[in-house]
Amino acid sequence: MNRFKFLIIVSIFFVTPGSAVTAGTITEPNDNQAEKETHLPVVTGYGEGVFITGDLLFQDDFQHLNNWHIQIQETDHESNPELKISEGKLDVFMPARGATIWFRHKLEGPVAILYDVMAPTNRTEHPWVVPRDINTFWHASDPEDPADIFNDDRYTGAFSSYHKQVGYYASTGGRDNTTTRFRRYPRMKNGEPVDHISLADKDGLEDYLIRPDQTHTIQLTVFEDVVQYIVDGNVVYEIREGDEIFVEDADGNEKRAVYSIDQFPPYNEGWFGFRMVRTHHIYSNFRVYRLEPQ
Repeated sequence: MNRFKFLIIVSIFFVTPGSAVTAGTITEPNDNQAEKETHLPVVTGYGEGVFITGDLLFQDDFQHLNNWHIQIQETDHESNPELKISEGKLDVFMPARGATIWFRHKLEGPVAILYDVMAPTNRTEHPWVVPRDINTFWHASDPEDPADIFNDDRYTGAFSSYHKQVGYYASTGGRDNTTTRFRRYPRMKNGEPVDHISLADKDGLEDYLIRPDQTHTIQLTVFEDVVQYIVDGNVVYEIREGDEIFVEDADGNEKRAVYSIDQFPPYNEGWFGFRMVRTHHIYSNFRVYRLEPQ
């Protein structure tokens, strides 16, 4: 087994894939911070008239990595991934492999998660790095032991290892920046594929793909049966009970269905994770807000 190492610049030490980086504490929002905060969620689409933005619950301006648990796929590729903290940004260079970076603090109830991300082109001379896969998991957990999402034997950084988790997933610029999708997990149970919500009608549409070297603001919203994936203030995908949706069945076929919370109960707690494959991302301005009824 190839136990490669990756470099965390600034901290200047090496850890093996799946290792937890623990140093420091999270920045706790206070009243003054909340009043001054300008990086706020948008309330749009199904959210209008339903909820408003409440208190700032968490923020991370990336002065360290203690709030994050890192899972990187093992490969035999000669390149090494790098993580760098600089000027309040998390710079992740992930050649020839996938990775998930989990926020260590569990999120509960109705929230809006917000962050900025750029896919730069300054290192795309590497044939194994492409501006692609601005992906996220949220309200995610292990179906048997929720916190086992941090178990690096079960969840390895390889994308397929996450198909058994429960939670929500969204992707902008998958498959070398050609697809934009939303799913409700799990995709597999007991090693077998299961029916799950799978929305992909934005595939191939330029307005919904990554703009390299430009900063995108990603927003993920959960409020009862309403789930939203919002990019740069615009709704990409959203669902609420009664909507017509697409469900991918065990054979990989898509079929029309109606979103029912009896069949697909909303997830009201879990963890958030940055997800990427064979790319370079720079993250900043991570925020989590409570949502309150209108």
